Amino acid sequence: MHAPQRTRRVDAELYVDVLQFYARQMPLLEERRLEEFLGTMTEDGSIEHVPNGWRIEGRSALLTEMRARRGDPEKPLVGEVSARAARAQDVAYYDGIVYRYWFDRMRIEPQPHSDDLLKVSYQAMVSMTDASGKVSFEPTTTVEDVLVRRDGEWFTRSRRVTHDSPHWADKIHNPS
Repeated sequence: MHAPQRTRRVDAELYVDVLQFYARQMPLLEERRLEEFLGTMTEDGSIEHVPNGWRIEGRSALLTEMRARRGDPEKPLVGEVSARAARAQDVAYYDGIVYRYWFDRMRIEPQPHSDDLLKVSYQAMVSMTDASGKVSFEPTTTVEDVLVRRDGEWFTRSRRVTHDSPHWADKIHNPS
């Protein structure tokens, strides 16, 4: 039996710094301030959804995809559609929805030989509330980010979202 590998200890200042990064980053996505959200990623940053999902690389490609899917909370609900169907039909998945990202059990792993590179993993859940107040949830996930620090600021280099259900992309969005 192997002993668990120990990582460098994270001090309170670094832990709070990373929490504050996410506290700034994720509301930008929730508020659909996409250019500002993508400004928290490196130019070549990527977001990947697994299993059975997709990977998109670079701010420009991410912006195109996010503009197409993020929708407008003031518009009527797009209807009962899955993430995969929304992509295939080129419809905004989140029209009529206010969504929030909830993170827990954050593990921060400084990387050897660099104070400016972190691996951060956490569990995440997305809640969605429609105009009537009905709340639904996306399947839970484990997220693995690589953060890099440049000029004293953190940026996401990559985000890998592993969904707990292999059929996550086929779940009906906000079912009636």
